[in-house]
Amino acid sequence: MENFNFIESGVIFGLCESGNFKQFTYAPKDFAEHGETYTFIQEYLDEYSEFPTPQVLLDKFSTLNPDAQSINFNYSLTQFQNQVMFRNIITAFSNSKPVLQENPKKALGLIMDKLNDIEILHDSDVNQYDTGNLDRYEEWKRRSSIRKMGDGLIGIRTPFHMINASGVGWQPGDLITVYARPTVGKTWLCCKLAADSLRSGYKTLLVSTEMPASAISLRMDVLLGHSMGYKLSHSALRNGKEINEEEYQKFLKDTNFKNLLVCDHISGEDSISLPSITNLVRKYKPDVLIIDGVYLISTNDKNKAAWEQSHSLFYGLKTMALSTNTAVIASTQATRDAANMFTQPTAGQVAFGDALIRASDVALSMCMIEDSPNLREIAFQKYRDGDLGSTETEFVWDVDTGRIEENHDSLL
Repeated sequence: MENFNFIESGVIFGLCESGNFKQFTYAPKDFAEHGETYTFIQEYLDEYSEFPTPQVLLDKFSTLNPDAQSINFNYSLTQFQNQVMFRNIITAFSNSKPVLQENPKKALGLIMDKLNDIEILHDSDVNQYDTGNLDRYEEWKRRSSIRKMGDGLIGIRTPFHMINASGVGWQPGDLITVYARPTVGKTWLCCKLAADSLRSGYKTLLVSTEMPASAISLRMDVLLGHSMGYKLSHSALRNGKEINEEEYQKFLKDTNFKNLLVCDHISGEDSISLPSITNLVRKYKPDVLIIDGVYLISTNDKNKAAWEQSHSLFYGLKTMALSTNTAVIASTQATRDAANMFTQPTAGQVAFGDALIRASDVALSMCMIEDSPNLREIAFQKYRDGDLGSTETEFVWDVDTGRIEENHDSLL
């Protein structure tokens, strides 16, 4: 086990990034050497609404190891978790020493109780409710600090004003579903959701069951390009038509979004399966997982009826979201016999029944707007975190230039 100072220094430096800080659930007391440093980060964030730079931390806390700036945060966090458990076990034995000398049997019982508490505390499947400590107060302080940051969001930024205005955003562990009839624009909306989370600094994994990664990349080019002031045309890029070559080259050279991963197949598999997606999430540890075309995901339960397979898939997605602390967004089709393109499909018209909606924290449907080809209506069919005030919003839909954004005139 590596020394406490080096690992804790790596954690401290890593916490000065928004995505890492938002997901960190430990308290200052869990640090062996740098609890005061973690408290300083929280207080600095409260006062200045930004993170201290590594140099600020090094100037104030001379015991920080500067070499730890290069350590992978996920690695340092895993080692930190192991060290917290190690110290808790040592403390359990140390605190039982006085009793051990007088009554070994009683001491053994105390040690077993403490070890059991530690096992429950570090069990990812079970959480112990305890009103005797201040962990939830520390969690509130962490969330309060996040609210005071630049965007005021506790969670991940969305394209929806009504959700961002609530201060919640997408949360780790959420299952968000998007459904619409064919050709309405589900893939474009998935790409838009990926672009927004990416620009907010969140690592994003986009799994595409219908479209190759190369096609997804072109869509991301025009969406990200539009948000950065570049004038790119999707149809021109796709069809090899004339473009401003210098501008496109500048966009590709200047843009550095390495936190976007796109998967369109799994080697050695006929189709993408839920277990293989779970393995990808555990391997790459994205903040956001987007599955475009979840109805084509297999569950390896081919002997079960269709409704049983869909139940396993959708509740499996929710379980994965919770166990990996990942926001999962999944798109699916409404059945073709569902009215027409200009009315919102209902939950009962979603492919494979409504099991996906029942498992979801947020469910969005989308339809075209008659006589307005450059608009889409998006409706919130389910929102677990409370009342949004309004359940519908309009989006400007100019996919060729990458302009997919809320129609602010409709919000007035």
